[in-house]
Amino acid sequence: MSFRKLLFKLILLLFFIVAFGTAGYMIIEHWGFLDALFMSVETLTTVGYGFIKPLSTEGRIFTIIYILFGVILFLYLAAEFANTITSFNLEKIMSRQKMEKKLKNMKDHYILCGYGRTGAEIASELKDNKIDFVIIDKDPSIEEKTRAFNVPFIVGDATEDETLEKANISEAKGILCSLSDDVDNLYLTLSAKTLNPGLVIVVRCIKALNEVKFRKAGASNIILPYEISGRRMVASIIKPEVVDFLDVAIHGKEQEFELKMEQFCIPSGSVVENKAIYESEIRQKTGVIIIAIKRNEKYISSPPPDTVLKMKDCLIILGTTQQLKNFEKFAA
Repeated sequence: MSFRKLLFKLILLLFFIVAFGTAGYMIIEHWGFLDALFMSVETLTTVGYGFIKPLSTEGRIFTIIYILFGVILFLYLAAEFANTITSFNLEKIMSRQKMEKKLKNMKDHYILCGYGRTGAEIASELKDNKIDFVIIDKDPSIEEKTRAFNVPFIVGDATEDETLEKANISEAKGILCSLSDDVDNLYLTLSAKTLNPGLVIVVRCIKALNEVKFRKAGASNIILPYEISGRRMVASIIKPEVVDFLDVAIHGKEQEFELKMEQFCIPSGSVVENKAIYESEIRQKTGVIIIAIKRNEKYISSPPPDTVLKMKDCLIILGTTQQLKNFEKFAA
């Protein structure tokens, strides 16, 4: 039983006890409502102020029954309340221990630092893409806020090494820095890079002037929200259909649009390694379209058919959900 349901149950039973006593004194002794209410509360709580008015024989018998009945019921309510509080605390302790154990065993996960409006959107996207992650935030109410995601969380300062170590940063794949200001995000970037040099660090940069500092600190990707918003707004005016298409292709759900855009890095030993695009027959066998290739930090957009695919090339591909699955099986 939840705490709210228990509280409602206790209040309802307490109201019933008091109402029963009040009605009894009003009927048997013919007292007014206030006198009867006062007598029932005094009797139930065993305060012992004495009788307001002399009791009849019937009133005394009713008082004996009311005291026995009331005390037993009151003790039951107290025991139920104490038991629920104990169970609630025990459940929280066990849940926290289970979460700490899960954090220690997490590998190749992502750490989301900061659960504001941006952080909440990031968490939603990670959850939709079935990516393991842990949330770090200073706000103690984070447990209530993240309950829908059912993911591990840590209440603490993300800029402190101890907090990052609790999130098992040494085994993490990446970290998303979404704290409230650039100073905290910069300090977090430095700490994360020190604790795990191979970590992918995506950081939100409020002021464009700080972009160079984040690069030097070791950030892998820097997101400039104001600049991106400005470009997006202008693009929505100049070429709205293109913007809508890309938005749906990248962020849309499967039921909204059939085409999806994904990335795929060619592993060693892949059937397409060291083959030209036309020779690998990717389009014919899987149906996906190669939009671009990222090689040595540079992009080859709309690669010609004679482009030779190499190991660690990152392909930006477009296709339906089934075509993308076919490609992964084919090129893996």
